[in-house]
Amino acid sequence: MSDAAIPARNRDTRLRVLVSAYVVLYAAANVASVLAPRLVKQSPELLLAGSARIRHLLFAVPADISPGAYAVIGFLRLFVAGAVCYLLGNWYGGRGFAWLDRQLGDQRPATLRWLERATDRVGWLFVLLMPGSNIVCAMVGHRKMAAKPFFSMLTIGIVLRLWWVWLAANHWESELKDALRWVGKYQWWLVGGFLAVTVAQSYRRARATERASAPVITQEVFGDDE
Repeated sequence: MSDAAIPARNRDTRLRVLVSAYVVLYAAANVASVLAPRLVKQSPELLLAGSARIRHLLFAVPADISPGAYAVIGFLRLFVAGAVCYLLGNWYGGRGFAWLDRQLGDQRPATLRWLERATDRVGWLFVLLMPGSNIVCAMVGHRKMAAKPFFSMLTIGIVLRLWWVWLAANHWESELKDALRWVGKYQWWLVGGFLAVTVAQSYRRARATERASAPVITQEVFGDDE
């Protein structure tokens, strides 16, 4: 069924569900990143459920997570995030990029234009190599990559990531365990540092968004000088 054939109320409900899911995943990832020094020692399973970034996967292995929990939790966390971002891009990417163009005055950054062109050519490769990237999954959805190849590449990419990180973690097990002992010793200092970095990054992104939208708002309110 095409998007146009779906009643507006159902589309709005679908959008709310996807946005809510994304917000929950985003919040969980930030909380997990801030608390990672403690969670990796206390519950590596909970850490991966919040965020399956490469560094978290890497440290979860010497923290004695079971192979089954590592594989299942890591796969589901990456797969769900990828699916949510793909569906948002596929169903609502046009609306989102139209809003972005209005904020930027129809002047998209060169990196974004390059990413759009590259996605049209080798989007499947991006998904395969970066299965945990929100922007990649959303972009290939927006550029209308078909669902079957997307989910196939996403699945293969996640499996490959989990496999090579597991091998790497076991290869450098002694070094990672030394790092974990150091993390355990200074975990609360690290938690405070990660919290400060997260707050600073959020503030910088908010300021960048305000600066990008300010010229557009000024023009719309006061009009052109000519």
